[in-house]
Amino acid sequence: MSGKCDYDHLRHIDNTLDSTDRLRDFIQIYSSANIKGLHYVHFDGKENVIQIYTPSHKLHYYSTCFLLKQKYTDTPINTVLRQGHQLRRFMDFLEFWNIDLLEVDTFTVVVSFVSYLRLLKSERATPNRAIQWSLLNQVPLHERAKNFGKVSTIRLNFEGIMVQDRFEDFSHNTICGFVETACKYLGFLKKETHDFADIDLSSIPVKQRAFTTTLTGTTGRKTKVIVTDVHAILREASFSNPNASGNLIQPLSEEVMTEEDVKKFISLIPSGDIQTILLFYILMSFGLRRAEARNLMFVSNNVPNDLYLWDINKAQDWLKTELHGDISYDNTIKAWVCDVVKREVTNFQSQNKTVRRRLIPNLFSQHDLTNVLLEHIKERQLVMKEAAQEHDYLFYSTSNNSKGEAITGGTIYSKYRSVISGSEKENFYLNFSPHSFRHFFATHLIRIKHKPIYDVSRWLGHKDEKTTRTIYLHYLPDQDDLPADDKLGDMATTFKNGGKV
Repeated sequence: MSGKCDYDHLRHIDNTLDSTDRLRDFIQIYSSANIKGLHYVHFDGKENVIQIYTPSHKLHYYSTCFLLKQKYTDTPINTVLRQGHQLRRFMDFLEFWNIDLLEVDTFTVVVSFVSYLRLLKSERATPNRAIQWSLLNQVPLHERAKNFGKVSTIRLNFEGIMVQDRFEDFSHNTICGFVETACKYLGFLKKETHDFADIDLSSIPVKQRAFTTTLTGTTGRKTKVIVTDVHAILREASFSNPNASGNLIQPLSEEVMTEEDVKKFISLIPSGDIQTILLFYILMSFGLRRAEARNLMFVSNNVPNDLYLWDINKAQDWLKTELHGDISYDNTIKAWVCDVVKREVTNFQSQNKTVRRRLIPNLFSQHDLTNVLLEHIKERQLVMKEAAQEHDYLFYSTSNNSKGEAITGGTIYSKYRSVISGSEKENFYLNFSPHSFRHFFATHLIRIKHKPIYDVSRWLGHKDEKTTRTIYLHYLPDQDDLPADDKLGDMATTFKNGGKV
C-alpha cells in the first residue's frame, strides 16, 4: 500500500466539508495508489465452508471466525456467503489505510468506508477468479468514479426523460448491507476476541429495534434488540437514499420524550461532567441539530484569565454582559439566546442544514443555563491551557489523543450512550437519540408552552411552516394563538429584522 495511506491522512480527507471535494480527494488516492492485491473469499460448496484470505493468500483468522459464527447460529449459507463478500471489502479498506482498530475513532472509519464503497466497481470475484482478484495492483474503481468531474453520464429513464445516471455502482440499500456487516464484525471483535476487547465502539450510533416472534405474537409483546443505526452513518457520509423523495415530509411517528424524561436523562450525567450537562441542556433548550451544537462558538480570548477565582455573582454578571458569540444573554428579554448561522467548518461531520440565520430564545430555566454555562467556561479555560489548544468552539474533546480539539464525528452519540449505559433506564433511552431532544423542544413548545407554530418553525430552521405542521401534526393544539404562559411574549417581534444578540 501507499506509505501515506494511514489513519491520520484518512481523517484529514474525511474532514473535508464539501462532499464532492471529499469524494474527489478519495478518488485521487485510490486511483493513484499501488496495492498488492485484495482480500478474497473461498467457498467450498461441498463442505459449506466460507473463508476470507488476505492478498498474500493467508487465512484471515478473525473475519473467517466471524463467518463461522454466523453459520453455526443458523444463518443461511447464502447469507453468510454474501456477508463474506461484504466483509472482504471492509478488510481491503482497513488494510489500505493501515488502520489499527484499537487506535482510531471507529465512527470515522465506518463513515469513510461509505465513501470507499461509493467509488468501488460492483464486480464480484467469482471462485475461479479469486486468485486473480488477490493480485490486482490498483483499487477497482467504477468508470464514473474514474471520470468524476470530467464526464457526466446521461440516460433516459423509463418515462423517456433525460436524467443524470446514479453515481454509485452499489445501490443505497446494498451499501447499507455492507456497513451493517462491518459494524457486526466490529462488535464480534469486541465481544468474542481478547486482542480487540478494547475497541471503542461507543461513537457508533445505535437504535433499539422491536420485532415479533411466534411467541411474542401470541403474547402481544415484542422483542427488542440493539442494532447499529446504519442510516445515521450514511447520513454522516452525506449519502442519502437517491430513491427517497426529498419533498416527502412524514409526520413524526416515534415516541417523544416528556420533560420528566429529559430531566431524568440529565440527572444521569455525573455532576462533575459539566460539558456533557451543558451539551444536552443546549440541545433541549434550543432544539439544535447535533452538528449545530458542535459548531457553537464564542469569543474565547475575551474570558478573563482568573475567571475561575471570581465570586459567583461577579462571574455571572460578566457572563451575561461580556460573553459574545453564538450563545449570549439578551437583556431586553432577560433570556439566553442562541444564534444559529451557516458556518464554514473544516469537518464535514460538523456541517449543518442551516441556511437562514435564526435566533432562538431559551424558554426554559435561565438560572440553570447560566450556572452550567459559567462552570463550563471556567473548566474549558483550564483544559485548553493545559492542552495548549486555541480555538473558539464551545465544546472540546476530552480524549487523551485529541484533548482540547473541537469535538467531531460521533462525539455526541458517544456521550449519549455513555450516559445511559448501565443505568436502570437504559432500555428506555435506547429508544431515543441526541436528535430526540430536538423533537422534545418542538413538541414541548407546541403542546405545553403553546407557542405559535410560525415561531416554532422558524426556531427549528424548517423551510416553511407547512413542514413543521406536517412533522408535528399529532402535537398541534386546536388553535395556534393560545395565550403564552411565560413573560417572553412574541419572539417574532422581538427579533424582527435579524434581532440583536
